[in-house]
Amino acid sequence: MNLTYKYDHFYRYEEITSILKKYEAEFPNLCRLTALNQTPEGRNIWAIEVTNLATGDFSEKPAYFVNANIHCGEVTGSMTAMCLLDNIFTNYKTDENIQKILDHYTFYVIPRISPDGSEAYLTTPDTIRSVNRMYPYSDLMPGLQPKDMDGDGVILKMRVKSPYGAWKVSDRDPRLMTKRTPDDVEGDFYNVYTEGEILDYDGINIKSAPQKWGNDFNRNFPCGWQHSSIQKGSGIYPLSNIETKTVADFIINHKNICSSLNLHTMTGVYLYPPGLKHKKDADPADMARYEAMGKIGTEESGYPAVCILDGYLPEGTAAGAAVGSLDDFNHFNMGIVDFTIECWDLDPRAGIPFGSPIMREETDEEAEEHHLKYLQWIDRENDGEGVKPWTKFNHPQLGEVEIGGIDYKHVVQNPPPKFLPQEVEKHTRFILRHVKALPRVQFRKVDTVKVDESTFKIDAYVMNTGFLPTQVTNEAFKLKIDEDLKVSLCGNDLEFVEGKQIQEIGQLEGYSGIVARGGSLGASSEIVRPCEKKVTWIVKAKPGTELTITCYNSKIGKRATTVTL
Repeated sequence: MNLTYKYDHFYRYEEITSILKKYEAEFPNLCRLTALNQTPEGRNIWAIEVTNLATGDFSEKPAYFVNANIHCGEVTGSMTAMCLLDNIFTNYKTDENIQKILDHYTFYVIPRISPDGSEAYLTTPDTIRSVNRMYPYSDLMPGLQPKDMDGDGVILKMRVKSPYGAWKVSDRDPRLMTKRTPDDVEGDFYNVYTEGEILDYDGINIKSAPQKWGNDFNRNFPCGWQHSSIQKGSGIYPLSNIETKTVADFIINHKNICSSLNLHTMTGVYLYPPGLKHKKDADPADMARYEAMGKIGTEESGYPAVCILDGYLPEGTAAGAAVGSLDDFNHFNMGIVDFTIECWDLDPRAGIPFGSPIMREETDEEAEEHHLKYLQWIDRENDGEGVKPWTKFNHPQLGEVEIGGIDYKHVVQNPPPKFLPQEVEKHTRFILRHVKALPRVQFRKVDTVKVDESTFKIDAYVMNTGFLPTQVTNEAFKLKIDEDLKVSLCGNDLEFVEGKQIQEIGQLEGYSGIVARGGSLGASSEIVRPCEKKVTWIVKAKPGTELTITCYNSKIGKRATTVTL
Protein backbone atom coordinates (compact mmCIF):
# COMPACT_ATOMS: atom_id res chain seq x y z
CA MET A 1 0.00 0.00 0.00
CA ASN A 2 1.41 3.37 -1.03
CA LEU A 3 1.52 5.53 2.11
CA THR A 4 3.22 8.74 3.18
CA TYR A 5 3.65 8.06 6.89
CA LYS A 6 5.35 5.25 8.81
CA TYR A 7 3.37 2.73 10.83
CA ASP A 8 6.22 1.48 12.99
CA HIS A 9 5.03 3.07 16.24
CA PHE A 10 1.82 4.27 17.86
CA TYR A 11 1.11 7.96 17.33
CA ARG A 12 0.73 10.26 20.28
CA TYR A 13 -1.72 13.15 20.34
CA GLU A 14 0.63 15.80 18.92
CA GLU A 15 1.62 13.59 15.98
CA ILE A 16 -2.00 12.87 15.11
CA THR A 17 -2.84 16.56 15.39
CA SER A 18 0.10 17.55 13.19
CA ILE A 19 -0.86 15.07 10.45
CA LEU A 20 -4.52 16.11 10.48
CA LYS A 21 -3.58 19.77 10.20
CA LYS A 22 -1.32 18.99 7.24
CA TYR A 23 -4.23 17.30 5.48
CA GLU A 24 -6.39 20.34 6.18
CA ALA A 25 -3.77 22.68 4.74
CA GLU A 26 -2.82 20.57 1.70
CA PHE A 27 -6.25 19.29 0.66
CA PRO A 28 -8.83 22.06 1.24
CA ASN A 29 -10.83 20.70 -1.70
CA LEU A 30 -11.19 17.33 0.01
CA CYS A 31 -11.43 17.81 3.76
CA ARG A 32 -12.39 19.89 6.77
CA LEU A 33 -10.91 19.52 10.26
CA THR A 34 -12.96 20.37 13.33
CA ALA A 35 -12.25 20.29 17.06
CA LEU A 36 -15.51 18.83 18.33
CA ASN A 37 -14.74 19.33 21.98
CA GLN A 38 -11.93 19.66 24.48
CA THR A 39 -11.07 17.08 27.12
CA PRO A 40 -10.49 17.86 30.80
CA GLU A 41 -6.73 17.83 30.12
CA GLY A 42 -7.13 20.31 27.27
CA ARG A 43 -6.79 18.06 24.22
CA ASN A 44 -9.06 18.38 21.21
CA ILE A 45 -11.32 15.59 20.05
CA TRP A 46 -10.68 15.92 16.33
CA ALA A 47 -13.04 15.04 13.51
CA ILE A 48 -12.00 15.21 9.88
CA GLU A 49 -14.57 15.16 7.08
CA VAL A 50 -13.43 13.88 3.70
CA THR A 51 -15.10 14.03 0.28
CA ASN A 52 -14.63 15.56 -3.15
CA LEU A 53 -16.20 18.96 -2.60
CA ALA A 54 -16.40 19.50 -6.36
CA THR A 55 -19.17 16.89 -6.51
CA GLY A 56 -21.05 17.99 -3.41
CA ASP A 57 -20.66 19.12 0.16
CA PHE A 58 -19.95 16.71 3.02
CA SER A 59 -23.62 16.54 4.02
CA GLU A 60 -24.82 16.00 0.45
CA LYS A 61 -23.60 12.40 0.18
CA PRO A 62 -24.12 9.20 2.17
CA ALA A 63 -21.49 9.09 4.90
CA TYR A 64 -19.27 6.43 6.45
CA PHE A 65 -18.19 7.14 10.03
CA VAL A 66 -14.89 5.76 11.35
CA ASN A 67 -13.91 6.11 15.00
CA ALA A 68 -11.21 4.75 17.27
CA ASN A 69 -9.99 4.74 20.84
CA ILE A 70 -13.25 4.66 22.69
CA HIS A 71 -11.04 2.22 24.58
CA CYS A 72 -7.94 4.33 24.89
CA GLY A 73 -5.40 1.52 25.08
CA GLU A 74 -6.54 -0.08 21.85
CA VAL A 75 -4.27 2.21 19.88
CA THR A 76 -4.08 -0.05 16.83
CA GLY A 77 -7.55 1.30 16.10
CA SER A 78 -6.38 4.89 15.83
CA MET A 79 -3.50 3.77 13.63
CA THR A 80 -5.99 2.10 11.29
CA ALA A 81 -8.01 5.31 11.09
CA MET A 82 -4.84 7.25 10.30
CA CYS A 83 -3.83 4.68 7.67
CA LEU A 84 -7.20 5.11 5.97
CA LEU A 85 -6.69 8.87 5.77
CA ASP A 86 -3.09 8.44 4.64
CA ASN A 87 -4.13 6.09 1.85
CA ILE A 88 -6.87 8.45 0.66
CA PHE A 89 -4.78 11.62 0.59
CA THR A 90 -1.57 10.00 -0.68
CA ASN A 91 -3.25 8.28 -3.61
CA TYR A 92 -6.21 10.49 -4.47
CA LYS A 93 -4.66 12.09 -7.55
CA THR A 94 -3.71 8.76 -9.15
CA ASP A 95 -6.17 6.20 -7.78
CA GLU A 96 -9.40 6.10 -9.76
CA ASN A 97 -11.09 3.94 -7.12
CA ILE A 98 -10.49 6.51 -4.38
CA GLN A 99 -11.59 9.30 -6.70
CA LYS A 100 -14.89 7.55 -7.40
CA ILE A 101 -15.45 6.87 -3.71
CA LEU A 102 -14.99 10.52 -2.78
CA ASP A 103 -17.17 11.59 -5.69
CA HIS A 104 -20.10 9.66 -4.23
CA TYR A 105 -19.50 9.30 -0.48
CA THR A 106 -18.27 11.18 2.59
CA PHE A 107 -15.97 9.89 5.30
CA TYR A 108 -16.23 11.21 8.84
CA VAL A 109 -13.24 10.15 10.95
CA ILE A 110 -12.64 10.63 14.67
CA PRO A 111 -9.24 8.96 15.04
CA ARG A 112 -9.01 9.26 18.83
CA ILE A 113 -12.13 9.57 20.97
CA SER A 114 -10.18 9.52 24.24
CA PRO A 115 -6.99 11.52 23.68
CA ASP A 116 -6.34 11.96 27.42
CA GLY A 117 -6.57 8.25 28.04
CA SER A 118 -4.47 7.26 25.04
CA GLU A 119 -1.76 9.75 25.91
CA ALA A 120 -1.52 8.31 29.42
CA TYR A 121 -1.53 4.79 28.01
CA LEU A 122 1.29 5.57 25.56
CA THR A 123 3.50 7.45 28.02
CA THR A 124 3.16 5.38 31.20
CA PRO A 125 3.27 1.68 32.09
CA ASP A 126 -0.43 1.78 32.97
CA THR A 127 -3.15 -0.23 31.29
CA ILE A 128 -6.27 1.93 30.95
CA ARG A 129 -9.70 0.93 29.68
CA SER A 130 -11.10 4.28 28.49
CA VAL A 131 -9.68 7.26 30.34
CA ASN A 132 -7.34 8.15 33.19
CA ARG A 133 -10.04 9.71 35.39
CA MET A 134 -10.93 8.36 38.80
CA TYR A 135 -14.16 6.36 38.68
CA PRO A 136 -16.19 5.07 40.43
CA TYR A 137 -14.12 6.03 43.47
CA SER A 138 -12.53 9.42 44.03
CA ASP A 139 -9.62 7.94 46.00
CA LEU A 140 -7.47 4.85 45.66
CA MET A 141 -9.07 1.88 47.36
CA PRO A 142 -7.29 -0.65 49.58
CA GLY A 143 -5.67 -3.60 47.87
CA LEU A 144 -3.08 -4.33 45.22
CA GLN A 145 -2.59 -1.31 42.95
CA PRO A 146 -0.81 -2.07 39.65
CA LYS A 147 2.56 -0.33 39.47
CA ASP A 148 5.87 -0.71 37.64
CA MET A 149 7.89 -1.70 40.68
CA ASP A 150 11.21 -2.55 39.02
CA GLY A 151 11.25 0.49 36.72
CA ASP A 152 11.51 -1.39 33.43
CA GLY A 153 8.61 0.55 31.89
CA VAL A 154 6.00 -2.21 31.92
CA ILE A 155 3.64 -3.69 34.48
CA LEU A 156 3.93 -7.46 34.37
CA LYS A 157 3.28 -10.21 36.92
CA MET A 158 4.97 -10.94 40.21
CA ARG A 159 5.15 -14.37 41.78
CA VAL A 160 5.54 -14.78 45.49
CA LYS A 161 6.64 -18.01 47.17
CA SER A 162 4.02 -19.33 49.56
CA PRO A 163 3.40 -22.66 51.31
CA TYR A 164 -0.21 -22.32 50.20
CA GLY A 165 0.61 -21.11 46.73
CA ALA A 166 -1.73 -22.25 43.97
CA TRP A 167 0.94 -22.38 41.25
CA LYS A 168 4.25 -24.06 40.48
CA VAL A 169 6.79 -23.75 37.67
CA SER A 170 5.89 -25.83 34.63
CA ASP A 171 8.24 -28.54 33.38
CA ARG A 172 7.41 -27.42 29.81
CA ASP A 173 8.87 -23.91 30.03
CA PRO A 174 10.42 -22.17 33.05
CA ARG A 175 8.44 -19.02 32.22
CA LEU A 176 5.15 -20.94 32.37
CA MET A 177 3.19 -21.51 35.56
CA THR A 178 0.99 -24.55 36.03
CA LYS A 179 -1.71 -25.12 38.62
CA ARG A 180 -0.84 -27.14 41.68
CA THR A 181 -2.62 -30.49 41.82
CA PRO A 182 -4.43 -31.79 44.94
CA ASP A 183 -1.51 -34.11 45.80
CA ASP A 184 1.29 -31.55 45.31
CA VAL A 185 2.89 -31.28 48.75
CA GLU A 186 6.60 -30.92 48.03
CA GLY A 187 8.50 -28.26 46.10
CA ASP A 188 8.27 -24.53 45.57
CA PHE A 189 4.80 -23.05 45.25
CA TYR A 190 3.74 -19.55 44.36
CA ASN A 191 0.88 -17.15 44.25
CA VAL A 192 0.90 -14.85 41.24
CA TYR A 193 -0.30 -11.25 41.23
CA THR A 194 -0.17 -8.18 39.04
CA GLU A 195 3.04 -6.25 39.58
CA GLY A 196 2.32 -3.50 42.07
CA GLU A 197 2.08 -2.40 45.67
CA ILE A 198 -0.58 -3.04 48.28
CA LEU A 199 -2.49 -0.14 49.79
CA ASP A 200 -3.31 -0.72 53.49
CA TYR A 201 -1.44 -4.03 53.50
CA ASP A 202 -2.07 -6.11 56.61
CA GLY A 203 1.04 -8.21 56.12
CA ILE A 204 -0.91 -11.32 55.11
CA ASN A 205 -3.64 -10.88 52.54
CA ILE A 206 -3.09 -9.64 49.00
CA LYS A 207 -6.30 -8.73 47.25
CA SER A 208 -6.76 -6.77 44.05
CA ALA A 209 -8.02 -3.24 44.56
CA PRO A 210 -10.98 -1.96 42.56
CA GLN A 211 -9.90 -0.25 39.36
CA LYS A 212 -8.94 3.36 39.88
CA TRP A 213 -9.86 4.20 36.27
CA GLY A 214 -13.01 2.15 35.88
CA ASN A 215 -14.83 4.01 33.11
CA ASP A 216 -15.82 1.95 30.10
CA PHE A 217 -16.98 4.41 27.46
CA ASN A 218 -18.45 1.56 25.44
CA ARG A 219 -20.99 0.99 28.21
CA ASN A 220 -21.94 4.67 28.56
CA PHE A 221 -24.30 5.00 25.59
CA PRO A 222 -28.07 5.21 26.08
CA CYS A 223 -29.13 1.98 24.37
CA GLY A 224 -30.01 -0.40 27.20
CA TRP A 225 -27.87 1.56 29.67
CA GLN A 226 -27.69 0.12 33.18
CA HIS A 227 -26.26 1.46 36.43
CA SER A 228 -22.66 0.47 37.16
CA SER A 229 -23.88 -1.84 39.91
CA ILE A 230 -25.28 -3.96 37.05
CA GLN A 231 -23.10 -2.97 34.08
CA LYS A 232 -19.52 -2.37 35.18
CA GLY A 233 -17.98 0.87 33.95
CA SER A 234 -21.22 2.35 32.62
CA GLY A 235 -20.81 5.79 34.20
CA ILE A 236 -23.13 7.73 36.48
CA TYR A 237 -25.72 8.24 33.72
CA PRO A 238 -25.85 7.75 29.92
CA LEU A 239 -23.34 9.95 28.07
CA SER A 240 -21.98 11.23 31.38
CA ASN A 241 -18.50 11.49 29.87
CA ILE A 242 -17.61 14.38 27.59
CA GLU A 243 -16.02 11.96 25.12
CA THR A 244 -19.10 9.76 24.69
CA LYS A 245 -21.47 12.70 24.54
CA THR A 246 -19.30 14.27 21.86
CA VAL A 247 -19.50 11.11 19.75
CA ALA A 248 -23.26 10.73 20.23
CA ASP A 249 -23.87 14.38 19.37
CA PHE A 250 -21.73 14.03 16.25
CA ILE A 251 -23.72 11.04 15.03
CA ILE A 252 -27.06 12.69 15.81
CA ASN A 253 -26.06 15.92 14.06
CA HIS A 254 -24.74 14.18 10.94
CA LYS A 255 -27.86 12.53 9.67
CA ASN A 256 -26.22 11.37 6.46
CA ILE A 257 -24.20 8.77 8.39
CA CYS A 258 -25.25 5.40 7.02
CA SER A 259 -22.58 3.18 8.53
CA SER A 260 -20.25 3.32 11.52
CA LEU A 261 -17.00 1.43 11.96
CA ASN A 262 -15.62 1.25 15.50
CA LEU A 263 -11.94 0.33 15.67
CA HIS A 264 -10.90 -1.69 18.71
CA THR A 265 -8.48 -4.41 19.71
CA MET A 266 -8.09 -7.37 20.16
CA THR A 267 -9.07 -10.92 19.10
CA GLY A 268 -9.22 -10.67 15.33
CA VAL A 269 -12.93 -10.53 14.59
CA TYR A 270 -15.53 -8.34 12.91
CA LEU A 271 -18.53 -7.79 15.19
CA TYR A 272 -22.03 -6.61 14.43
CA PRO A 273 -25.12 -5.99 16.60
CA PRO A 274 -27.01 -6.95 18.55
CA GLY A 275 -25.11 -7.06 21.80
CA LEU A 276 -28.08 -6.43 24.07
CA LYS A 277 -30.29 -9.19 22.67
CA HIS A 278 -30.05 -12.36 20.65
CA LYS A 279 -29.68 -12.33 16.89
CA LYS A 280 -32.92 -14.26 16.44
CA ASP A 281 -34.77 -11.36 18.07
CA ALA A 282 -33.38 -8.77 15.63
CA ASP A 283 -34.71 -7.97 12.17
CA PRO A 284 -33.78 -10.90 9.88
CA ALA A 285 -33.20 -8.73 6.81
CA ASP A 286 -30.80 -6.50 8.74
CA MET A 287 -28.96 -9.56 10.03
CA ALA A 288 -28.68 -10.96 6.50
CA ARG A 289 -27.14 -7.68 5.35
CA TYR A 290 -24.59 -7.83 8.17
CA GLU A 291 -23.67 -11.38 7.21
CA ALA A 292 -23.12 -10.38 3.59
CA MET A 293 -21.05 -7.29 4.44
CA GLY A 294 -19.08 -9.22 7.05
CA LYS A 295 -17.83 -11.56 4.34
CA ILE A 296 -15.90 -8.64 2.85
CA GLY A 297 -14.09 -8.25 6.16
CA THR A 298 -13.28 -11.95 6.22
CA GLU A 299 -11.96 -11.80 2.65
CA GLU A 300 -9.63 -8.90 3.45
CA SER A 301 -8.45 -9.95 6.91
CA GLY A 302 -9.20 -13.61 7.46
CA TYR A 303 -11.20 -12.58 10.52
CA PRO A 304 -14.61 -14.16 11.12
CA ALA A 305 -17.65 -11.86 11.30
CA VAL A 306 -20.10 -12.67 14.08
CA CYS A 307 -22.97 -11.21 16.08
CA ILE A 308 -21.78 -9.74 19.38
CA LEU A 309 -24.05 -11.59 21.80
CA ASP A 310 -24.36 -14.95 20.10
CA GLY A 311 -21.04 -15.31 18.34
CA TYR A 312 -18.58 -13.41 20.53
CA LEU A 313 -19.57 -13.24 24.19
CA PRO A 314 -19.26 -16.36 26.36
CA GLU A 315 -21.92 -19.01 25.90
CA GLY A 316 -24.84 -18.48 28.23
CA THR A 317 -24.44 -14.69 28.33
CA ALA A 318 -27.98 -13.46 28.86
CA ALA A 319 -29.67 -10.81 26.78
CA GLY A 320 -29.14 -7.50 28.54
CA ALA A 321 -25.84 -8.56 30.10
CA ALA A 322 -23.73 -6.32 27.84
CA VAL A 323 -25.47 -3.00 27.32
CA GLY A 324 -24.76 0.67 26.69
CA SER A 325 -22.45 0.07 23.72
CA LEU A 326 -21.89 2.35 20.75
CA ASP A 327 -22.70 -0.62 18.50
CA ASP A 328 -26.24 -1.00 19.82
CA PHE A 329 -26.75 2.76 20.05
CA ASN A 330 -25.95 3.12 16.37
CA HIS A 331 -28.14 0.26 15.21
CA PHE A 332 -31.08 0.37 17.61
CA ASN A 333 -31.23 4.12 18.36
CA MET A 334 -29.91 5.64 15.13
CA GLY A 335 -30.93 2.99 12.61
CA ILE A 336 -27.52 2.80 10.94
CA VAL A 337 -25.19 -0.08 10.11
CA ASP A 338 -22.49 -0.69 12.70
CA PHE A 339 -19.39 -2.88 12.66
CA THR A 340 -16.65 -3.17 15.24
CA ILE A 341 -13.25 -4.52 14.24
CA GLU A 342 -11.29 -6.15 17.02
CA CYS A 343 -7.89 -5.59 15.40
CA TRP A 344 -4.90 -7.86 16.01
CA ASP A 345 -5.27 -11.61 16.01
CA LEU A 346 -2.55 -13.05 18.25
CA ASP A 347 -4.53 -16.18 19.12
CA PRO A 348 -4.78 -17.66 15.61
CA ARG A 349 -1.25 -16.49 14.83
CA ALA A 350 -0.07 -18.46 17.87
CA GLY A 351 -2.04 -21.52 16.81
CA ILE A 352 -5.01 -21.06 19.14
CA PRO A 353 -8.26 -21.81 17.30
CA PHE A 354 -11.33 -19.66 17.80
CA GLY A 355 -13.94 -21.13 20.09
CA SER A 356 -17.66 -20.98 19.48
CA PRO A 357 -18.56 -18.47 20.73
CA ILE A 358 -15.20 -16.77 20.30
CA MET A 359 -14.96 -15.60 23.92
CA ARG A 360 -15.99 -18.89 25.49
CA GLU A 361 -14.60 -19.74 28.91
CA GLU A 362 -11.31 -21.67 28.86
CA THR A 363 -10.55 -24.70 30.97
CA ASP A 364 -7.43 -24.55 33.17
CA GLU A 365 -5.66 -26.89 30.77
CA GLU A 366 -6.59 -24.77 27.76
CA ALA A 367 -5.47 -21.57 29.48
CA GLU A 368 -2.06 -23.06 30.26
CA GLU A 369 -1.68 -24.41 26.73
CA HIS A 370 -2.64 -21.05 25.26
CA HIS A 371 -0.14 -19.20 27.45
CA LEU A 372 2.57 -21.59 26.29
CA LYS A 373 1.62 -20.94 22.66
CA TYR A 374 1.94 -17.20 23.30
CA LEU A 375 5.45 -17.72 24.66
CA GLN A 376 6.41 -19.88 21.71
CA TRP A 377 5.03 -17.35 19.23
CA ILE A 378 6.97 -14.52 20.89
CA ASP A 379 10.18 -16.57 20.66
CA ARG A 380 9.53 -17.65 17.08
CA GLU A 381 8.00 -14.54 15.49
CA ASN A 382 9.06 -11.61 17.67
CA ASP A 383 12.65 -12.56 18.52
CA GLY A 384 11.73 -13.10 22.15
CA GLU A 385 10.76 -9.46 22.64
CA GLY A 386 7.70 -8.89 24.79
CA VAL A 387 8.29 -11.44 27.53
CA LYS A 388 10.47 -11.12 30.61
CA PRO A 389 11.89 -14.17 32.37
CA TRP A 390 11.11 -14.37 36.05
CA THR A 391 13.60 -12.01 37.69
CA LYS A 392 14.22 -11.56 41.40
CA PHE A 393 13.20 -8.24 42.92
CA ASN A 394 13.21 -6.98 46.49
CA HIS A 395 9.65 -5.76 46.99
CA PRO A 396 9.30 -3.07 49.69
CA GLN A 397 6.31 -4.86 51.24
CA LEU A 398 6.71 -8.50 50.27
CA GLY A 399 10.46 -8.98 50.33
CA GLU A 400 11.90 -11.22 47.65
CA VAL A 401 9.55 -11.73 44.71
CA GLU A 402 10.08 -12.51 41.03
CA ILE A 403 8.76 -10.23 38.30
CA GLY A 404 8.16 -11.45 34.77
CA GLY A 405 5.64 -12.45 32.13
CA ILE A 406 4.23 -11.24 28.84
CA ASP A 407 3.97 -7.54 27.98
CA TYR A 408 0.20 -7.36 27.59
CA LYS A 409 0.07 -3.84 26.15
CA HIS A 410 2.57 -4.36 23.35
CA VAL A 411 2.07 -8.01 22.40
CA VAL A 412 -1.46 -9.08 23.30
CA GLN A 413 -3.59 -5.92 23.31
CA ASN A 414 -1.71 -4.34 20.40
CA PRO A 415 0.71 -5.87 17.90
CA PRO A 416 4.45 -5.49 18.19
CA PRO A 417 5.41 -2.60 15.88
CA LYS A 418 6.73 -4.78 13.06
CA PHE A 419 3.26 -6.32 12.66
CA LEU A 420 1.41 -2.99 12.73
CA PRO A 421 1.57 -2.12 8.99
CA GLN A 422 -0.05 -5.35 7.82
CA GLU A 423 -2.74 -4.97 10.47
CA VAL A 424 -3.81 -1.44 9.60
CA GLU A 425 -3.58 -1.96 5.85
CA LYS A 426 -5.95 -4.91 5.66
CA HIS A 427 -8.67 -3.04 7.55
CA THR A 428 -8.15 0.00 5.34
CA ARG A 429 -8.82 -2.24 2.34
CA PHE A 430 -12.03 -3.41 3.99
CA ILE A 431 -13.23 0.15 4.56
CA LEU A 432 -12.64 1.11 0.95
CA ARG A 433 -14.75 -1.85 -0.13
CA HIS A 434 -17.42 -1.58 2.55
CA VAL A 435 -18.19 2.08 1.85
CA LYS A 436 -19.49 1.02 -1.56
CA ALA A 437 -22.35 -0.84 0.15
CA LEU A 438 -23.97 2.47 1.12
CA PRO A 439 -27.13 3.55 -0.71
CA ARG A 440 -26.41 5.25 -4.01
CA VAL A 441 -29.29 7.17 -5.56
CA GLN A 442 -29.09 7.96 -9.26
CA PHE A 443 -31.36 9.02 -12.09
CA ARG A 444 -31.55 6.24 -14.65
CA LYS A 445 -33.15 8.53 -17.20
CA VAL A 446 -35.43 11.53 -17.64
CA ASP A 447 -37.99 11.50 -20.45
CA THR A 448 -39.61 14.69 -21.70
CA VAL A 449 -42.64 14.73 -23.99
CA LYS A 450 -43.94 17.89 -25.64
CA VAL A 451 -47.71 17.98 -25.12
CA ASP A 452 -48.19 21.30 -26.95
CA GLU A 453 -46.14 24.40 -27.66
CA SER A 454 -45.83 25.34 -23.98
CA THR A 455 -46.74 22.15 -22.11
CA PHE A 456 -44.36 19.31 -21.30
CA LYS A 457 -44.59 15.99 -19.50
CA ILE A 458 -41.49 15.00 -17.54
CA ASP A 459 -40.89 11.44 -16.29
CA ALA A 460 -37.88 11.05 -13.98
CA TYR A 461 -36.72 7.54 -13.12
CA VAL A 462 -34.85 7.53 -9.81
CA MET A 463 -33.14 4.39 -8.57
CA ASN A 464 -30.91 3.09 -5.79
CA THR A 465 -27.97 1.09 -7.13
CA GLY A 466 -26.42 0.52 -3.70
CA PHE A 467 -26.44 -2.64 -1.61
CA LEU A 468 -28.21 -0.95 1.31
CA PRO A 469 -31.70 0.56 1.07
CA THR A 470 -32.07 4.30 1.39
CA GLN A 471 -33.36 4.00 4.95
CA VAL A 472 -30.21 1.85 5.54
CA THR A 473 -31.75 -0.61 8.02
CA ASN A 474 -35.20 -1.97 8.70
CA GLU A 475 -34.63 -0.83 12.26
CA ALA A 476 -35.03 2.72 10.93
CA PHE A 477 -38.63 1.86 9.99
CA LYS A 478 -39.32 0.72 13.55
CA LEU A 479 -37.77 3.89 14.94
CA LYS A 480 -39.87 5.98 12.52
CA ILE A 481 -36.79 7.87 11.39
CA ASP A 482 -37.07 6.75 7.76
CA GLU A 483 -37.39 10.20 6.24
CA ASP A 484 -39.02 9.94 2.82
CA LEU A 485 -36.98 10.67 -0.26
CA LYS A 486 -38.09 13.86 -1.97
CA VAL A 487 -37.81 14.63 -5.67
CA SER A 488 -38.02 18.25 -6.78
CA LEU A 489 -38.30 19.91 -10.18
CA CYS A 490 -36.90 23.42 -10.62
CA GLY A 491 -36.60 25.78 -13.57
CA ASN A 492 -37.36 29.34 -14.61
CA ASP A 493 -41.01 30.38 -14.93
CA LEU A 494 -42.51 26.94 -14.44
CA GLU A 495 -46.24 26.48 -14.02
CA PHE A 496 -47.15 23.11 -12.55
CA VAL A 497 -50.21 21.59 -14.24
CA GLU A 498 -49.96 18.13 -12.67
CA GLY A 499 -47.66 16.94 -9.92
CA LYS A 500 -46.35 18.98 -7.03
CA GLN A 501 -43.00 20.64 -7.43
CA ILE A 502 -41.66 18.49 -4.58
CA GLN A 503 -42.91 14.90 -4.42
CA GLU A 504 -42.25 12.35 -1.69
CA ILE A 505 -41.51 8.84 -2.92
CA GLY A 506 -40.82 6.92 0.29
CA GLN A 507 -37.73 4.70 0.24
CA LEU A 508 -35.82 2.78 -2.41
CA GLU A 509 -34.69 -0.75 -1.71
CA GLY A 510 -31.07 -1.72 -2.26
CA TYR A 511 -30.09 -4.81 -4.16
CA SER A 512 -29.63 -6.55 -0.80
CA GLY A 513 -33.44 -6.59 -0.62
CA ILE A 514 -33.92 -8.50 -3.86
CA VAL A 515 -34.74 -12.14 -3.16
CA ALA A 516 -31.97 -13.77 -5.17
CA ARG A 517 -31.97 -17.54 -5.35
CA GLY A 518 -29.75 -20.00 -7.12
CA GLY A 519 -30.68 -23.50 -8.13
CA SER A 520 -30.06 -26.31 -10.56
CA LEU A 521 -31.81 -24.31 -13.27
CA GLY A 522 -29.80 -21.16 -12.59
CA ALA A 523 -30.37 -17.84 -10.87
CA SER A 524 -33.64 -16.04 -10.17
CA SER A 525 -34.62 -12.64 -8.77
CA GLU A 526 -37.75 -11.47 -7.03
CA ILE A 527 -38.14 -7.78 -6.27
CA VAL A 528 -40.21 -7.35 -3.12
CA ARG A 529 -39.81 -3.60 -2.63
CA PRO A 530 -38.94 -1.27 -5.51
CA CYS A 531 -35.37 -0.20 -6.18
CA GLU A 532 -36.64 2.33 -8.73
CA LYS A 533 -39.58 4.73 -8.93
CA LYS A 534 -40.96 7.09 -11.54
CA VAL A 535 -41.87 10.67 -10.74
CA THR A 536 -44.07 12.59 -13.20
CA TRP A 537 -44.83 16.27 -13.74
CA ILE A 538 -46.75 18.16 -16.37
CA VAL A 539 -45.59 21.77 -16.57
CA LYS A 540 -45.98 24.84 -18.71
CA ALA A 541 -42.64 26.33 -19.71
CA LYS A 542 -40.79 27.89 -22.60
CA PRO A 543 -38.98 25.54 -24.97
CA GLY A 544 -35.26 25.54 -24.17
CA THR A 545 -35.87 25.90 -20.42
CA GLU A 546 -33.28 24.01 -18.38
CA LEU A 547 -34.77 21.90 -15.61
CA THR A 548 -32.98 20.59 -12.53
CA ILE A 549 -34.38 17.46 -10.93
CA THR A 550 -33.07 16.63 -7.47
CA CYS A 551 -33.61 13.62 -5.22
CA TYR A 552 -32.71 14.27 -1.61
CA ASN A 553 -33.19 13.69 2.09
CA SER A 554 -30.96 14.02 5.12
CA LYS A 555 -29.70 10.42 4.87
CA ILE A 556 -28.62 10.11 1.24
CA GLY A 557 -27.84 13.79 0.75
CA LYS A 558 -28.85 14.91 -2.69
CA ARG A 559 -28.44 13.81 -6.27
CA ALA A 560 -29.35 16.06 -9.19
CA THR A 561 -29.60 15.88 -12.95
CA THR A 562 -30.52 18.43 -15.61
CA VAL A 563 -32.59 18.29 -18.77
CA THR A 564 -33.50 20.90 -21.38
CA LEU A 565 -37.04 21.16 -22.76
